[in-house]
Amino acid sequence: MIFRSPALILVPAFALVTALLVGCGKRDLDALYEISGSVTFAGQPVPAGRIVFEPDEAQGAAGMVSIADIQNGSYRTRPRRGFGGGPCRVTIYGTDGTMPTEEKDTSLFRPWQTTIDLPREACRRAFDVPADAARLPAKSR
Repeated sequence: MIFRSPALILVPAFALVTALLVGCGKRDLDALYEISGSVTFAGQPVPAGRIVFEPDEAQGAAGMVSIADIQNGSYRTRPRRGFGGGPCRVTIYGTDGTMPTEEKDTSLFRPWQTTIDLPREACRRAFDVPADAARLPAKSR
């Protein structure tokens, strides 16, 4: 059989691969669960920042990373952007809520990490970043 154009092979192959990827992606999105809660630093609500949930590969977890903004000490993953559950590494970034500049670092503390095991369902988790995670003084940075 002689093909007159490589497109006769490539177009159907591309369509098949695209369909498979879309189908797999949908199943993964269905297994994401909303995470919400609070974040404090030395007992006070963190004004602004980000919280990142990553599967803990060292514990055999796999999946998507989930990121949520922290506002006034609270966070909530967006719909369809949650976490699949299981062991995860949590990284928290906190700022005083103002815009940083080259002269002004607005971070409250160094990026802080912990590990937790999340259920395979929507849940709430509170995190308290300890005072000893405070950022280094300006002249030491």
